[in-house]
Amino acid sequence: MDCLDRTNVVQGVFSRYIAHEQLQQLNLLSKPINTHAKRSPFEKFPNALEKCFREGWTDNADAMSYLYTGTPALKTDFTRTGKRTHKGAFNDGVNAVTRYFINNFTDGYYHDCLDIATLRMLPEKSKLRSRSFIQPIIITFGMTILFTCIAHYLVQEHTMPKVLIDYQGNKVLQPISYASYDLG
Repeated sequence: MDCLDRTNVVQGVFSRYIAHEQLQQLNLLSKPINTHAKRSPFEKFPNALEKCFREGWTDNADAMSYLYTGTPALKTDFTRTGKRTHKGAFNDGVNAVTRYFINNFTDGYYHDCLDIATLRMLPEKSKLRSRSFIQPIIITFGMTILFTCIAHYLVQEHTMPKVLIDYQGNKVLQPISYASYDLG
């Protein structure tokens, strides 16, 4: 996880706290019962506002991450739901590997474009690096397909019953025996 993703998670906590304070000042949210106690930065909004806040903040993270890294943001499962999931960890792994390839093989042209947009580099005084044939979106798409195929194979190999032919020639499903797996 790089600084972009950590920053998004921390800014999400800060923005939640500030939004609570502002909505309380506008009398749109109730004040804490104990006025001497501080409001928790993780306190949830009412259900509809909570869903809207989480979706908006996660979409913002993805948009900023696509601009900066060429991939969706990491840890969006936490930002979207408030907890880490196995699927989110798997997606983070795919995105991290994709970022590695983008940063090492295709990023120069895009950094030059950002430098021109922020006036750190002037096009008439500098030469842009050539655009790579392998674009970040192609790498992201390819890595997603590769990891999806690997995951699909692993799930089928270890969780699907095997089809066997019995002595009379009938197809029979072999039950999965977890006793044969070493979980150890």
